[in-house]
Amino acid sequence: MLHQAIKAYQTAEQEFLVEGADAHNLVQILFTELLSNLDRAGESLEAKDFTAKSSHLSKSLTILHVLATSLDFERGGDVATSLAELYDWARRKVIQASCSNVRAELTEVHKVIAEIASAWESIRTVRAA
Repeated sequence: MLHQAIKAYQTAEQEFLVEGADAHNLVQILFTELLSNLDRAGESLEAKDFTAKSSHLSKSLTILHVLATSLDFERGGDVATSLAELYDWARRKVIQASCSNVRAELTEVHKVIAEIASAWESIRTVRAA
């Protein structure tokens, strides 16, 4: 019962964040969720909870797909192309980690995505200044 209540709260909180978010914040939310799911997948892998691992990796792949398909190549130019290549690399690494059950591959993806997320956040800071 408690688990269901917590899940309902988390869902409501996510919906609230998304409804009030602009495009920049939506991407930031995607990065946050991606990093969280990569962490949880790694933890699940270590715990040998392969059902949870698969669920978190599936969510990670979905988020990577959303990030890749939201790129604006016309306005983004080389940056959009580089990000598309990065998301494709990350997707392949996540799939590889899923098959090999090697956490180091997830750690590598997490590190790179965290750098991109930090850069994305700094764009907001620069705009606000």
